[in-house]
Amino acid sequence: MNEFRDQLVRSAENIMRAAPNCKNEEGTKQFMVLPFLASLGYNPFDPNEVVPEHHADFSEKYKNRVDYAIMRDGTPIIDIEVKQQDAKLNDDRGQLRSYFNACQTVKLGILTNGVIYECFADTDERNIMDQTPFLSFSIYDVVNGQVDDRTINGIADLRRDKFDPANVGAEARRKLLLATFIEVLQNWQRTPSEDLGRLLLEEGGFKGVKTKKIAQEAQELAKQAFSTFVERAILKRIGIKQEEQDEAPQASTADNENKNDKSIIDDGIITTDGELAAYDYALRRLAFLVKDEDMFNAINEIAYKDRKTVFCVYYKRPQAGSIFNLKERSDGTYNFVFPALDNQEINTQKLADIDAALLEAL
Repeated sequence: MNEFRDQLVRSAENIMRAAPNCKNEEGTKQFMVLPFLASLGYNPFDPNEVVPEHHADFSEKYKNRVDYAIMRDGTPIIDIEVKQQDAKLNDDRGQLRSYFNACQTVKLGILTNGVIYECFADTDERNIMDQTPFLSFSIYDVVNGQVDDRTINGIADLRRDKFDPANVGAEARRKLLLATFIEVLQNWQRTPSEDLGRLLLEEGGFKGVKTKKIAQEAQELAKQAFSTFVERAILKRIGIKQEEQDEAPQASTADNENKNDKSIIDDGIITTDGELAAYDYALRRLAFLVKDEDMFNAINEIAYKDRKTVFCVYYKRPQAGSIFNLKERSDGTYNFVFPALDNQEINTQKLADIDAALLEAL
């Protein structure tokens, strides 16, 4: 999946470079949408596979054309409606829905302005396009590493060699339910309901009477429990045992201020621009992994320690929580060492080359 992600990022970068010159719908089609379809394995130069202006007619009287239809064995399976890149897609969902409903063999409808993509299926009623996209993403977010694994997997399922028309409805339903469940859990985390408090008391084996006061106390405990659960999950991913975290001394206010002072010079050690660039890149790259607000806030706990021989980026504790150690070489290359990956080394001039190891080290 990392290989596909890297390929997708490269394609997205090319698309975003072309975007400023795409002033109308035709430019958006030619220089943004078709290259994206090519990155998914479709051949935009094969008229048997990607058909422009494909008919999507309800009757002989009402003639409609969808911008692109992707064909399989002479049958349209995907309809794609394109708008110019500054268009708001909400206003054009009805138009795509009419094309989708007219083409009985189509199982996926895509609405795009070249930057934002919305993908629709017919999970509620056969051949009637859903009101809500089961997958949506931004090419801009792909370039900036702000797309999570779940979305990357969804995009990967659209590839020519992976897309299954017979199964897209079931997969779409799963994705919609998953998105709904995540939203419910996020709401529970922010403001646990009294009913949730009672449920946790019951599941936790509480034997007393579940009075209103007890349930309200459980609400606050539920919020703390969510935060602790997320914290432990992060610690586990980077290899810190819970007892080590429990024993970790609390940093003083001065320590915290120094940690965030990137210009600090200590014992003759000067933190270089290259080291800071690597640190900032790691924070931006890790941001797409977050699943909720607590995990996003946990990125604030990632810091660096500049020593005389090595620049260490770590989570909470410089030793136990080390993510990578960095040395800058005189030839302008970086030497990265990842302790959690059996001290795997990467020597490179491009920070993007550490992506796979950075993700694996968490």
